[in-house]
Amino acid sequence: MLIRQSTTSHCLRHLCWFLLLGHLIGMTSGCSSLLFRIRGVPASEVPDSLRPVTRDDRIPVDYRFLGQNPPEVYRVDAGDVLGVAVDGIFPFSPPTAPPTALPVNFPDSGNPLPPSTGFPVAVQQDGTIQLPGIDPFSVRQMTVEEIREAIAQAYRTSRVIRDEKIFPIVSLIKTRTYYVSVIRQDLGVGSQSVQLDAYRNDVLHALLKSGGLPGEKAKDQVTILRYTPLSETSLGGSDPSMSDSDILARAAEPARPATWDAAQVIPLTIPLGTNLYFPLNGSVLNHGDILYIENRDTEVFYTGGMIPAGQHPLPRDYDIDIFEAMAIAGYSVGSAGAGGGGGGGMGLGGLTGITPTRLYVFRKGPDGRQYTIKVDLEKALCDPRERLIIQAGDRLLLRYSPKEEIANFGIFSIFTFGFQFFLGGNQ
Repeated sequence: MLIRQSTTSHCLRHLCWFLLLGHLIGMTSGCSSLLFRIRGVPASEVPDSLRPVTRDDRIPVDYRFLGQNPPEVYRVDAGDVLGVAVDGIFPFSPPTAPPTALPVNFPDSGNPLPPSTGFPVAVQQDGTIQLPGIDPFSVRQMTVEEIREAIAQAYRTSRVIRDEKIFPIVSLIKTRTYYVSVIRQDLGVGSQSVQLDAYRNDVLHALLKSGGLPGEKAKDQVTILRYTPLSETSLGGSDPSMSDSDILARAAEPARPATWDAAQVIPLTIPLGTNLYFPLNGSVLNHGDILYIENRDTEVFYTGGMIPAGQHPLPRDYDIDIFEAMAIAGYSVGSAGAGGGGGGGMGLGGLTGITPTRLYVFRKGPDGRQYTIKVDLEKALCDPRERLIIQAGDRLLLRYSPKEEIANFGIFSIFTFGFQFFLGGNQ
């Protein structure tokens, strides 16, 4: 009777140890590679179509491409304000009356222009100015000296002044400005309106005024949305063949809204040795344009399994391989104590000295399908083709290989039942 009770107790102790051992393996190993197999393509056999384009050979662009070269002499355009005076005409004064005093204009604080003389004359949207006694004429892209000569020539031609000695006074009172919208997702701010002076209305100055050049959180590119203003509707008088009913019908049509042309993307980094082609005035901004800087929230990779689980940002300007990605996640490759996921607790590797070497990378291909890539960490230490470069969206899963699980189980069982036998013998 005593022998039967001793045998029963001995079997119960073994059963409890096996249940405890199974529980420990379930907690530390996750899903077992013996029971749940994952098939994948070896990393050394992955085609180039599934390998990301390297970032290590990219260099910043010459930031002068983002600006513009101002002319040596300021050239007038729509939005400028001129100071103009023509003796006896603008302002008009009779020959017997004393000359009219000309106003002196002092610029606002921060305006680099010197004080000017003359009555303000605005340059219209079509680039013309209007003075008394002569027809409007274009001054677009003229210098102040050229405008002075053009005014004198216009009055000589019109015969408004018989004396050919005409010396108009022309100066620059106010330079034109441009208002553009800047959206900076990298800075966490919404749209902001930025005022840019003439010959500073470009991408470079818009970035400097809105928070500086894009940093690590932004994509290495800027996008320009070109603004197309509301087109004028042709009404009566433009087409003699149109009837009154046609004119009324055209006027009743809804106005066409303003539009933004296709996005123009300007890279901020380029591959080494690449000749960057910039279209003429490609970085110049005009009224209503939108400058968009997108953040990199989606450029992340994920880790799990024996690696501490998490979402990790991918560096923007350089490549990282599987070992660097695991280090970013907090896993020390080759450390027995990290076998259970680094900071996530000690697994069987911490007790047996065996660490996992089977890494799976789940990657979305150009065709939208998901591909499973199998990496042998032991081979990756010596074979560069096994050291896969991580790309955005990758999911890394570290597990024990079947041989490693069997070895872990055997070593752990020897230690467990060895101690059990020793303690049972003392009893």
